[in-house]
Amino acid sequence: MRDSDSRETQAQVCQRCVMRLETSVGGMVDLPRRIRATLAGNGYAEHVRISLTGCLGYCPRGQVTVQLSRDGQALDVLLLDPAREDAELISHLPCPSTETS
Repeated sequence: MRDSDSRETQAQVCQRCVMRLETSVGGMVDLPRRIRATLAGNGYAEHVRISLTGCLGYCPRGQVTVQLSRDGQALDVLLLDPAREDAELISHLPCPSTETS
């Protein structure tokens, strides 16, 4: 394991929530891609790994459940509105500029 891996935040996106979304708000491929693009545009691309996971047990209608973790410890569970995922997700992430190697 690389040293940088231990400082990486994991964002596990519930695949079931994404599959239940209407196509017009993101669907299976578009929403994870948009989340990655938003993270890259805000300097988080190297600090956050996005992956799809099984059901996280929240099942919100019209939203997507995302669990944030670091070093194997859960940090937060977010219920993201697909139309506003960037602001909601980024507000819960540690600021990369304050991270030290």
